[in-house]
Amino acid sequence: MTEEQFEIIFKKSFSSLTNTAYSIVKDKDTARDVAQQTFIKLWKIKDKINIDDNINAYLKRAVINTAINELEKSKRIIVDDELTVFNATESIESEKKEIDTDALIKITQKAIAELPEKCALVFNLSRYEGMTNKEIADYLEISIKAVEKHITKAIKELKIKLQPYKHLLPILILIMVGF
Repeated sequence: MTEEQFEIIFKKSFSSLTNTAYSIVKDKDTARDVAQQTFIKLWKIKDKINIDDNINAYLKRAVINTAINELEKSKRIIVDDELTVFNATESIESEKKEIDTDALIKITQKAIAELPEKCALVFNLSRYEGMTNKEIADYLEISIKAVEKHITKAIKELKIKLQPYKHLLPILILIMVGF
């Protein structure tokens, strides 16, 4: 890819990629950063990428992945901040209300168990076994797109089912990642 081709792609795609990132991260500055990071990555591999390939699909997937990574990174920071606050007020809170982590684990496991069988399997392989989408697709002999759809469906359904417990989000996140 030449510098001119890169510039054309940048001018043509930056705005829509920023919008795609914004739909995930919900912050204009972070969305712009995500789009810029994606183009920096593209610039680094410009000699290896074929412009005839579906560059728009590549960029969109790269922006989505980068945005999700940013979102997860910010969630980890929020969890760390909230855990710090939680630890500072732990003795006061324990007098008021004890959080039963065993009950939260059971609630989370029940919500996952209520997912459609294949959806739960794909979610568990992804989140608890740490398998990539490609590894899951190969293992289950399904397409990567099907894996992505199952994970998306699982996350949407879990958000709905765990909505009553959103005030315990930091603890639920720790449970979901196998703390």
